[in-house]
Amino acid sequence: MRLTHLALSVLPAAAVVTAVACISDPVYPGNQLMGTFQFEARLDPAGTTCDASVPEFAQVDDAGVFRFEGTFSKNEDGGVGWFTVQGFNRDAKYEGQNVDSMLRATAPRASCGAGCKDSQIEETLKVMLFSDSQASGMGRDCKGFDGGTPDGSPPGPTENGYDVALACGSLTDVFLPGTCTCNPTTCKTAYKVQGVRRD
Repeated sequence: MRLTHLALSVLPAAAVVTAVACISDPVYPGNQLMGTFQFEARLDPAGTTCDASVPEFAQVDDAGVFRFEGTFSKNEDGGVGWFTVQGFNRDAKYEGQNVDSMLRATAPRASCGAGCKDSQIEETLKVMLFSDSQASGMGRDCKGFDGGTPDGSPPGPTENGYDVALACGSLTDVFLPGTCTCNPTTCKTAYKVQGVRRD
């Protein structure tokens, strides 16, 4: 299930999610809710080998961006966790401030022909989470992240909830042909992502 498909699903589906949310709050797996983030994924041409102008490889606006929302949650006693997008819980590995979530799913491609049923997409989200104080030191923008660990207290639980404000990293979609004859056979679409905590 591609984030791009989930994030850019038709409006009626989003309306249903909103209507259900009004009746009861969503329940996330694990015992430590870290927060829901509004993400912006910007196409990274240097890391992209697919033709990003073709909708089956990239669903972006004129600025090369797509947006989606996701929620981080985990078990507080270990690195087992999840990243939830529109009600779908993806496994995620938590190590320090880093989160790594990979999902492989069957995804038919027009470029593989109508008879192709087992082409796949392997999608990997890799982000580093930053506390409120760390995010402030970066100007609350991933452009201020130089790859090191910024000053400030690391993310963690507090009496007012989990202290995490910003997520910076990458999203990669690798398109795999399976047993099909596809053109191109395998290619990759890469994005730089920034997530700002919504709640």
